[in-house]
Amino acid sequence: MHRAKYRPLIDDAVLADATGRTREEWFNALDTAGGQQWDHGRIARWLGGRHDVDAWWAQSVAVEYIRARGLRMPGERSDGLYSANVSKTIHREATEIWPYVDDDEARRSWLDCEFDIRARTPLKSLRMRAADGSHITISLHQLPPRVSNEPRTRIDVTHAHLPSAADIPETLAFWRTAVNALARVVTYGLDSPEPTEPD
Repeated sequence: MHRAKYRPLIDDAVLADATGRTREEWFNALDTAGGQQWDHGRIARWLGGRHDVDAWWAQSVAVEYIRARGLRMPGERSDGLYSANVSKTIHREATEIWPYVDDDEARRSWLDCEFDIRARTPLKSLRMRAADGSHITISLHQLPPRVSNEPRTRIDVTHAHLPSAADIPETLAFWRTAVNALARVVTYGLDSPEPTEPD
């Protein structure tokens, strides 16, 4: 896979002044400690816990190191693109939820965006494409009922082929809002009121 050439985001003198080491010194220390086998969170924890680096700078060094060594950022796929994943369990049968996912008009009651439909597997999944070329899959997974025999279905949303890590937080927020709205209309019907902000 081709990756763009690494360009530092932080001036080396500023980094050294804030953390006590230059970029190369931190990168060498991380290499020695096995940092190329670690994820972003572990790198940041090592910097903060072992070397008392401030949390903001620990995160910054971790991002720089991951980019410089060609490792994957959180949410990054093997093809160099990014994905966002959201899940929610709704206490209804998949057969009750599917019409709100499959039907165009019902889907508009909880999904405030239009996507091109690519494929559908009844009661299982709906695949869509966004205007930016990213791909969305909404999957339904019927779960075993609880002891009370209350039905459960897990909704998984995968929004793939995002162009950058910067797109992930907004995409996650969008789909969390959407699946919460789906749960509301499935539970209370299409005329369910919007949640109100507390005074």
